[in-house]
Amino acid sequence: MKVKKIFLFLLVFVGIELLAVSKLPKNLFNSDKINILKKGILNGPINVYYPNGKIKIKQFFINNRKAGIWQYYYENGKLKAEIIYNIMTNDEEGIIKNYDEKGIIISEGKIVNNNMAGVWNYYDEKGRKNYTYDFVKGIITTYDEKGKIIFQVTEKDLANRFMEIQQEINDDRIRANEEKN
Repeated sequence: MKVKKIFLFLLVFVGIELLAVSKLPKNLFNSDKINILKKGILNGPINVYYPNGKIKIKQFFINNRKAGIWQYYYENGKLKAEIIYNIMTNDEEGIIKNYDEKGIIISEGKIVNNNMAGVWNYYDEKGRKNYTYDFVKGIITTYDEKGKIIFQVTEKDLANRFMEIQQEINDDRIRANEEKN
């Protein structure tokens, strides 16, 4: 008798779970909640939409990990960012490209666990490389319109120079006040 009750309980419980899973929406509107769960693990594509019905985000998961190509869109339908995740690493690692609303690239670089890493390239309004920042070496490099290096400085040197400039400004203010008196 106990076995029949346990079997009946499991049958009802599993039936309710299957019914609940079958009613999950295939796509999401104005939300970033995740809708594809099998045994608590995300797998496959997930699309998120703006209220106007246009695509907002295309995502892909393999065994709960971000994988493949993720795309983010502006409300006007233009591509905002694209990340290509490398599933072969232990970290959440990818290459990202960001675009303005006209579709012109504005930056690209590597991310590791949602942090910027490696060398990042930044572009002007015409899509020409404007400057780079090396997150490992702390080097900022600026370029002219033809792509030639015009200036290179380390982050430390730049910070020191800013402090020198700030000191010069303060000294000039003190001198100006002394001259008034």
